[in-house]
Amino acid sequence: MERGGEKIILKPIRISKNFNEEKEAILLSPPTRMFHEPNYNVYIVAIMGWKVPIEVDAIKAEIQRKLLKHPRFSSLQVMDESAGRGEMRWVPTTVNIDDHIIVPQIADDKMDTDKLVEEYISNLSTTTIDMSKPLWDFHALNVKTSQAKATSISRIHHSLGDGVSLMSLLLSCFWTISDPSYLPTLPVSSSSKDKSNLSISNREDIWSSIWQYLVKLWLLVKLLFNTVVDVLLITTTTLFLKDSQSPFMVAHRSNRQRFIYRTVSFDDIKFVKSATNTAVAEMVEENATVIQGNCFGFAIIPLTLAQLKSPLDYVRKGKIAMDRKKHSLETGCTFYILQLILKFFGSRGATRLAERILSQTTLIFSNVAGPLEEVSLAGHPLTFLAPTCYGHPTGLMIHACSYAKKLTFVMAVDGEIIPNPNQLGDDFVGSFMHIKEAALSKLRTKVD
Repeated sequence: MERGGEKIILKPIRISKNFNEEKEAILLSPPTRMFHEPNYNVYIVAIMGWKVPIEVDAIKAEIQRKLLKHPRFSSLQVMDESAGRGEMRWVPTTVNIDDHIIVPQIADDKMDTDKLVEEYISNLSTTTIDMSKPLWDFHALNVKTSQAKATSISRIHHSLGDGVSLMSLLLSCFWTISDPSYLPTLPVSSSSKDKSNLSISNREDIWSSIWQYLVKLWLLVKLLFNTVVDVLLITTTTLFLKDSQSPFMVAHRSNRQRFIYRTVSFDDIKFVKSATNTAVAEMVEENATVIQGNCFGFAIIPLTLAQLKSPLDYVRKGKIAMDRKKHSLETGCTFYILQLILKFFGSRGATRLAERILSQTTLIFSNVAGPLEEVSLAGHPLTFLAPTCYGHPTGLMIHACSYAKKLTFVMAVDGEIIPNPNQLGDDFVGSFMHIKEAALSKLRTKVD
């Protein structure tokens, strides 16, 4: 919060040393505790556009009926000094829903509504949630923009869970529009292979069997080699290796983020996919409504700054890089390395590692799968879903989120390094349209 132009960081509530450890007062896990370290106070922001104005009472009732059933949304994060180490615990509390639903009074002026909503969300990035209540809130903006009849912002502290868990929990409050009696579904893996193709038939001759085993051995060697190279790369990046200097590389971050979101059609993405003979990345997450905490790893993906002949060459080059990463255990290794650091050096040591990686690289890219169907909440049809974060030590973070037949990209931009973030968003879409046009030209050439 701010007072007199000075930013005040609210510290966790402390409880006395005679605190009686009860079963319901669960200790925060080390990964969760990371998000309370200095310079790593991260909030997840889910920006949602609606096809109708927001009826606050209806939304409030649905949140109270479903969301508050989950302990992390109805518990305080309390500092327990009874053990002498200043640990934090989840302590159940009674939630006053009105403390978490915010309906700002929008002044009736001549300010562009798109700009008004953008400024409101940006202002949120300069504030924190009072730790005397559960760390989430819901902001309802009943102003019509170019993308929606109304906009809401769900702000959730990252300590409550990672993006996948929170997305599943959020969607448990929604119903599909096509059949209001069904909950929405998230994409699940469709790439499971027929095991019979991997088995060796009794009718195969010995040379075919030897060839299959050689292929499997080669794939295993390739996997191990790629993993070793990737782990060495991320280790050297942590120690001394740094990206080339660019406008996105900043020595320090400002206290304000700007959030720009743009939506493209999944049909267009599939068209480009067929034109370049690449596979659309499958965002594989099972639909569950249990928050599993914070589970994450890192992967470093190279970005080549070069002028290629065709816009489609960028897609092909990106596919090669992603296929290479799929044949590596980099993210799994970084996850377990982070767990070891948490165990031996605590959340502060793990936070220093994460900060180091992020400060040495150009940008962060993350994605989460949204619902396959169009959905509604308490009779409010959803237009778009745009999740993002603030509080991370980087100048640019890009999130991608699918929803029905759309894909929304959200850019969280440091307010001091990019003077016109909307131009960045327009350039993002413009680049995609150039790629689409190149795919159309290729199709016309084939037809001719």
